[in-house]
Amino acid sequence: MEKLEKYNNIHQYYEWVYEIIHLLDLKKWICITFYIICKLILFSILLIVLECIFNKGVRFIGKRIVNSTHFIWDNILYENKVFDSLAHFFPLSIGFILIKPFFKNYQTIIIYIEKVFDILFVLMILQFLIRVVNSIMRIATSENNHQTIAVRSFSQLLKIVSIIFCVLIIIAILTRNDLITVLTSLGAITAIVILIFRDTILGFVSGVQMASTKMIKVGDWIGIHKYNIEGTVREINLTSAKIENFDKTITSVPTYDLISTAVTNFEVMRKKNIRRIKRSILFNIQSFHFCNAAKLEEFQNFYLIKNYIHRKKKEIEDFNKKKNIDLSMDINGRRLTNIGLFRQYALEYLHQHPRISQSETLMVRHLEPTPYGLPIELYCFTNTSVSIKYERIQASVFDHLLTAAKEFNLKVTQVTTNVTY
Repeated sequence: MEKLEKYNNIHQYYEWVYEIIHLLDLKKWICITFYIICKLILFSILLIVLECIFNKGVRFIGKRIVNSTHFIWDNILYENKVFDSLAHFFPLSIGFILIKPFFKNYQTIIIYIEKVFDILFVLMILQFLIRVVNSIMRIATSENNHQTIAVRSFSQLLKIVSIIFCVLIIIAILTRNDLITVLTSLGAITAIVILIFRDTILGFVSGVQMASTKMIKVGDWIGIHKYNIEGTVREINLTSAKIENFDKTITSVPTYDLISTAVTNFEVMRKKNIRRIKRSILFNIQSFHFCNAAKLEEFQNFYLIKNYIHRKKKEIEDFNKKKNIDLSMDINGRRLTNIGLFRQYALEYLHQHPRISQSETLMVRHLEPTPYGLPIELYCFTNTSVSIKYERIQASVFDHLLTAAKEFNLKVTQVTTNVTY
């Protein structure tokens, strides 16, 4: 009895499935589906064929035009495939026109295919804009100048805005809403968007400021004390700046830091082909003394200060006689000192040095005394900004002056420590 009841249940189930299949007319549904798929395949093949024909045709015409002109900009447009983007519009336009004749009687299919084509048109326009912007940036940034930063910042911002705008249009197409409605609905997340693009906004503002004030450009030699960086600017984009250090490493810093922190630009110095020497020699004060007549006779044999000593001796003698000063004590009256003569010797040495610029500031001065002695600083400029030549000149100057200090009975301070081995 139970087996019979079970058999009846199964039989009812089969009858129910048969009725559903009969109602759906499964054979007819399969035929329609297969017919639509075949049409979609044929339509896709037609678009691919049209794409190949127009793409090759536009590239052929574009190449002929590029080869027949002497302009650089058309070569850049061709290399960045701007003409290829134009070629995509022709098959898409023809395909869009053929949608209704090709899929007549299938309004639902037509609606969905038109949406796909609308999205493809948006993507093609975006691709075209990005390639045009890249070409313009490449044309405008062929030279390293301040306009380069502004062009690069504007172009990168334009690409970001274009991408966002195209995404919003695609959302509007998919949701069947107008663009204003989509923008209104996104108003609630404006703060989040600003937070996400904070560095981009700051980088854009920094690029505009650097371009307008001509502070920094690609190729400049700069130093950023905050990060202890010194090198050549290789790239300034919307979010970061790449600096090539002298050890050939690359350091990336936020673009905004180039205007918000202290940055030293050495480019003016390099353009004038000069470089500053600002270094001091520390002397032991215990070695300073007045020069007597015998010492002055000895120092007068030094060619660089011979005339100076002769002139100062006469000036000092006249002063002391006029004041009727007792010269039995060294401290009375005016006298020359060995440190003063050395300072004049160093100044004359710099004046006659062929690699020291005579048109820039040149002086030898005292700095504030320290517990280790008195620093005598040389402040001058070499007539070259090349690092290797600059270091060589600076070393030769100090080699000579450190050795010459012994001739004036001066002791250079040398801090030593007692080490037991």
